Amino acid sequence: METINLRKANAIQAEIRKAIASKHVSDTVIINEYTQSISHTLNKAMNEYAEDVTRKVALGTALFNIRKSVSRANSAAGISDILADIELIDAKLALYTNISTKEAVRSLTEISNRIEKIKAIPPDASRAASIYGDRYNTVETSVVGQATIDDAKEFVKQLKREKQALQDKLLALNVNTTITIDNESAIVLKVEGIL
Repeated sequence: METINLRKANAIQAEIRKAIASKHVSDTVIINEYTQSISHTLNKAMNEYAEDVTRKVALGTALFNIRKSVSRANSAAGISDILADIELIDAKLALYTNISTKEAVRSLTEISNRIEKIKAIPPDASRAASIYGDRYNTVETSVVGQATIDDAKEFVKQLKREKQALQDKLLALNVNTTITIDNESAIVLKVEGIL
């Protein structure tokens, strides 16, 4: 049995995935008229293929055993909840960052003055302007008040501080929380040079 922290477990899982993806053994063999021993060549290729499949199955089993252990440790240490909280903060950050960059609502005075200016345009000129669309006959304004924008900017700052605190706590938990790798998986990982 081998004991490792969650941070190392994450790195080991990445290495296992690389090892599984690398070193592809062909599932075919080319034999021609110059092949000395067809039987030997075929058996050698079949054995290499079988060994590769066995190796990948063993690595896959080790990977998922580690994943299960990490999942249990994450749940027991409260890491799963912290990760969910970070995702919630990210969602709120996206929303409030968007709000914080909005243009503020125009004042009623400005809107009224623009409408009066539109009304003052002679009828013939307003018809000509309508050829280009309603933008010359309407006033567009944001519906987001300046106070809402200012509050959103402050909330974004607060959310960033909360996220950083959670990430610091998460780092400490990942370093201090450990899992145990079973003997069979440890042997497979040592043979592969991963552990």
